[in-house]
Amino acid sequence: MDLADTIRQRVRLVSGAGGQKRYLIHPLNGRFHPIDYDALEAVVQALAARIPVAAIDFVVGFPEGGSVPAFAFGRAIGRPVVLGSRLPIDEAGTISFEQSDAGLGTTHRVYGLAPGARVMILEDELTNGAMTVNAVRAFRRAGVQIDHVATLLAIDHETLWQRMAAENVTLHVGVRLPRDYAPRALDATTG
Repeated sequence: MDLADTIRQRVRLVSGAGGQKRYLIHPLNGRFHPIDYDALEAVVQALAARIPVAAIDFVVGFPEGGSVPAFAFGRAIGRPVVLGSRLPIDEAGTISFEQSDAGLGTTHRVYGLAPGARVMILEDELTNGAMTVNAVRAFRRAGVQIDHVATLLAIDHETLWQRMAAENVTLHVGVRLPRDYAPRALDATTG
């Protein structure tokens, strides 16, 4: 059995928010249980081998599930990590974007990136990519270059691939999950 199959067997869905939403539970982030560092490192190393890292200055991760994976990836490729935040501080050059379905504050902010910086987003998981597209657009409006997005897990759904192609972003996926793992409906309006 290969790494992807092993991880797929350890992914499950649980209900939350009074049954209104489902969440992916997996061994690659620490939101719901301890991280399996060996599995995380194996997925990160496989992604790092496929991405042209020479064109990346910073790895960007978003709270809360993407923070540790972004650190692991940044460490693997020898690039500093910038973490998104939901904290609103008065800082010049703040890049912000919305995540309308987050449930815990919808505005993400990224501090410390100057125009001309070359970044790559590293996500823990992607469903249809709406939030990531919002981030890509915000970075580009701020003069930050972004051509690559990577994710440890992705629901293999045409909306995700179409959105990334429409933004001219190359998506790199560690482990593809079948559509039935989607935490919610995968249509053009949800994240």
